[in-house]
Amino acid sequence: MPSIPRWASVVGALALVATVLGLVALLDIRHQRAVAQEYQDTGVETVADQVELRVLYSKGGSYIDEVEVTFVVAAERHLATLWNNLGDPEGNADGRHPPAVGTRYAAPLRILYKPDDPTQVIAAVDAEDFATDSGTPSDVAGLIAIGGTTIIAVLVGWTASNRLLSGPRTSPGRGGRHVDG
Repeated sequence: MPSIPRWASVVGALALVATVLGLVALLDIRHQRAVAQEYQDTGVETVADQVELRVLYSKGGSYIDEVEVTFVVAAERHLATLWNNLGDPEGNADGRHPPAVGTRYAAPLRILYKPDDPTQVIAAVDAEDFATDSGTPSDVAGLIAIGGTTIIAVLVGWTASNRLLSGPRTSPGRGGRHVDG
């Protein structure tokens, strides 16, 4: 049986990687959406009067690593880290500091916390964005569809070329007569 041509192996491997990454991303997006929806359904809204960002720098540029918020619940101050954030530093410098005025996480920041555990917090704007994001899942679904279709096309092409290259098949049990198939 002939082996798969190198180009088909490379294209198939790339398509498989794209499909798997797309599936992982889709599962993560669905999880983020479910958690955000849970915060919207059961969370208690309040305002954080103090916010501190931790902005880090890496090869890809700066990003927000974490957002700490301070807020009051039942006359008790709480310090908590947001469950998730969008990561865009919006011009904030590297290090720990309050966010720049007018940016996404600037104080006063509307937040949602879980009533049974005020240390579990999300920014209200993030809960809204994650719960209603329909663009990202459709983009990822497109990646999965393209990768999956490419894998199928490579397999069909490989199977067809094997059939053509192997010539007609004969059945030894029938006196060597040609067998369609």
